[in-house]
Amino acid sequence: MRASLQLRLFAVAALVIVAALAVVALLSRQAAHTEFRRYEVMEGAARVREVTQSLVARLESLPETASLDSVLAEVGRHERRGLLLLGSDDRVRAASSASLRAAQVSRNPNGELTIDLEMRRGAIAERRRALLQGGPHPEVRRRDGSVLGTLILLPPSDDQSPRRGAVFGVGFDRRLLLAAAFAGVVALALTWALSRRILEPVAALTHAAARLGRGDLSQRVVARGHDELADLSRAFNAMAESLARQETLRRTLVTDVAHELRTPLTNLRCQIEAVEDGLLAPTAETVRSLREEVMRLAHLVEDLQTLSVAESGRLALDRAAVGVRDLVEGAVERFTAQAAARNVTLRAEVPELPALLADPARIGQVLGNLLANALTHTPEGGSIVVAAGESDGRVVFSVGDSGPGIEARHLPHVFERFYRADPSRARATGGAGLGLAIVKGIVEAHGGSVEALSPPGGGALLRFSLPRS
Repeated sequence: MRASLQLRLFAVAALVIVAALAVVALLSRQAAHTEFRRYEVMEGAARVREVTQSLVARLESLPETASLDSVLAEVGRHERRGLLLLGSDDRVRAASSASLRAAQVSRNPNGELTIDLEMRRGAIAERRRALLQGGPHPEVRRRDGSVLGTLILLPPSDDQSPRRGAVFGVGFDRRLLLAAAFAGVVALALTWALSRRILEPVAALTHAAARLGRGDLSQRVVARGHDELADLSRAFNAMAESLARQETLRRTLVTDVAHELRTPLTNLRCQIEAVEDGLLAPTAETVRSLREEVMRLAHLVEDLQTLSVAESGRLALDRAAVGVRDLVEGAVERFTAQAAARNVTLRAEVPELPALLADPARIGQVLGNLLANALTHTPEGGSIVVAAGESDGRVVFSVGDSGPGIEARHLPHVFERFYRADPSRARATGGAGLGLAIVKGIVEAHGGSVEALSPPGGGALLRFSLPRS
């Protein structure tokens, strides 16, 4: 069975946490034991100095008739360590016990003292050597200033340092283990909660993507924050929105194509059936009417093919250096007769501009579609102005009319295919609704952009910009 992403993240985090706690615990244990041993050494040295100073002062204050052995024995029992008073010849003058009084003392060339002790435990005799590296050992003087001897303090007979170190180590290790266990449990709990919180958007995205794949294009996810997962959620929502919009456009396209084809096909069928039934004579006028319907269908199919190629990015462009004024004046000349027939004033306003690198036939088609759209919506006695200019290294073309203008709610959609502001889709108010969509496709194929405006003074202004090269 495949482990979930959350479980794998938790396992990796758990390994990291355990390794980190183990390293910290080992370093802490080593540091604590080192510091404890250092403390014991410092404490022992301080105690030795204190006992030595006190004992030297006491011995120096004794009268000459006092017993040195009794004083050393008393202090030795209290401190649980052996005490020796050596003369100038390194012989034992006084000691805290009989065995120490019988000890053999020698000094090596380095000045270190070695004491040989004979210890008896039952019937077994044992000799021990104690090497005293500490020093200098304090001298004890009489009241008259003469040297009484050198005071030697042996290590405690029942040194508790190892046992104290063991007790400290066990206690410290137990507390360190409890602290590490508590920290590990808390860290693992937080890791589990955090991984679950992080992966919640992933689970939501997975669920939404699965439903989106099954055709439910209404799926959206909540994007919280500004991190990478939130960006992914927003990207998913944008993708779902785009898919829903494309699906709507696809359905609209099918409906619109069927609507646009229905009228000419119905006319053709009715006229052909009338000729077959003898109800309509096959005159030249009848043939001309049939030809007009066929040409309308051919024009619609050609527009659909052009739009499809342009939207797919496969529109072939025959670029060449062409004069901007030539493009505008050529388009105006083609529509002059139609404008005069409708009593519409048509003029061009183009300054001297450098040549433009573009496909002249396609740009001419763009200007023609914009002029045809403007003529359709400009009333008798109105005017249309075709202008061109330069802005930020781009050539800007515009076609403005004095018609009723475009409502604000229609402006974002005028370049969509089959979009018509007139819900009745009457022939008097426009064609199939592909002209402006073709304009957008051709302009974008040139690397340009289009926009529709409705100036405050009335009328509509459609313009597009092209890069100079």
